[in-house]
Amino acid sequence: MQKRPTAVVVIYSAATLHFVEAFILAESKAADNSIPIASLLDAFGGHRITLAATMLVSALMPLSVAVQRPGFLAIFALIPQQTLLVITAIGAVAFAAMGHYADGYEPSGGGLFIGADQLPRILLAVSHSVASYQWLWIHDLPRSRWKKSTVDNILARASWASMSDDQDDDLLVIPVDELRDIVESHL
Repeated sequence: MQKRPTAVVVIYSAATLHFVEAFILAESKAADNSIPIASLLDAFGGHRITLAATMLVSALMPLSVAVQRPGFLAIFALIPQQTLLVITAIGAVAFAAMGHYADGYEPSGGGLFIGADQLPRILLAVSHSVASYQWLWIHDLPRSRWKKSTVDNILARASWASMSDDQDDDLLVIPVDELRDIVESHL
């Protein structure tokens, strides 16, 4: 199984984030006025148990498909995780625009301070979108035995020509029309 390691790290990091926040929600109300949790609680109508359960499911689903080859079902495993990240990113932007935190505190820097404070949360939502695309990208799937890569096809139709007795001077010779056909048929 070949996946982009950076994509997997981002997806696993989001899963870890959702695990931790779900346990925080289940154990205490102390973080209810943090921007991410306040945004999620607002989106879920204040239903803590439903939100905590959703966060656990959104963390477990990507982990359950990570051991398998990415495919059609993996898309659905990443949608809840991405949705939660987008909700918190929208909340971060909204509170920055309003110029105060969820508990009403207005820092001296106002919206710019809050925007800078919440920038990692916003960037995680964006990077998760990119990571999801990379993780599910068709070129990350293992190649079947019958399908050759473009490089394999080029080498199969090429001939080696040596200009001298020295092996370092070997050249790869492919007629231009054949190279064009190979590349066009595999892009």
